[in-house]
Formats: sequence, structure tokens, C-alpha cells
Amino acid sequence: MRYLYTIFLIFIMIFCTGISNSKRDFLPVSYQPKTDKLETIFKSALPLKDGIVFTKVPRGLIVSIDERYFFSDGEARIKESSLCILDRIIILLHELSNYCVVENHTEDNNLSGTIYNDDCEISLARSTNIVQYMIKYGKVPPDRLFALGYGQYMPFRGNVKSYDKNGVATGMAASNDIKNTMNKRIDFVILEYEARR
Repeated sequence: MRYLYTIFLIFIMIFCTGISNSKRDFLPVSYQPKTDKLETIFKSALPLKDGIVFTKVPRGLIVSIDERYFFSDGEARIKESSLCILDRIIILLHELSNYCVVENHTEDNNLSGTIYNDDCEISLARSTNIVQYMIKYGKVPPDRLFALGYGQYMPFRGNVKSYDKNGVATGMAASNDIKNTMNKRIDFVILEYEARR
């Protein structure tokens, strides 16, 4: 009886393995990665056409926005004029279930007369202020947001697509002007997986 049971288990394992392999061969042709959908949603909703770059990476979609929209040099206080951008992102986060990491990248700030000692400190303060605004005024659940500050340590790579004022891809963002501008940026990383603190 024990031998029959063992043979039965082996048969079930072989049968189940065969089904799972055959299912993998039949993915629908219309399959679209979530990052493509996220990119379409954010492109249509954000009011900016200049100073913004969309990058698809394994962890999700990165929406990079020139930090000059949000902050003055050497300050971590959010500009009032940028609140319409943040409010649009908040609306999208309420419609989506994705987690969001807010990352600030900055360099060469004039920090004399400020409370900050270096670009990393002001970088973290800026991303934290954005997250606090999104929680307090946007009512985004705090467990869905993360703040990180990298200072000058993760410069922008010029091997991603750039877009013109109409949102049409214009090629690779390889010029020094774009790279230098985007070294000072806020990245809204829309994660494709569940994050836990």
C-alpha cells in the first residue's frame, strides 16, 4: 500500500509540473507590464512637460522631477507653487494601491547660514517634508510612503528616454544640460511590489 501511495504522489508531481510549464507557454499576447500602465497614468496626469523624466526599472516607475519646482537653493521648505504637482501625485496614489518612495537627489547647495551641514542632510529633510505633506494634507496612509535623501551620491544617468513638451519620446537624455539639471531632482518611485517597514 505504501508503494502505491508513493507512486501516486510521484504521478501527481509529474502531472502538476507538466501543467505549470504548459501554462507559462500561453501568456496572453496583450500582456502589458505594470510600469507601462503606470507611466501612461502619470504622463497624462502631471501638468509638467519640462524638467520631468520617466524611467522604468525592475522595482517600478521612477518619475523624476527637477527639484527647482519644489525647493529654493539651500532650503527644505516646499514652494507653494509646487503644491499643484504634489496634489496631482497624491490623487494618483489614492487611485492606485502602489507604495511610493520619495527620493531627493541634490548637489552644490549654498548651505551657509542654514542648519544643514551637507547635501545629504538637506536632501533627507526635503524628501521628508514632501512625505509629511502627502500624509498630513493629502491623507496618504503613512505606511505607503518612504522618504530617502541621497545628496550628490546618485547622479542622474543619461541613458534614459527624454520627452518633449508634448510628452513624445525624443531619444536618449544624454546631453550634459539634462544630466546636470536632473542631478538635482525629486524621484517619486512608484513600486510594483508590496513594501514593508
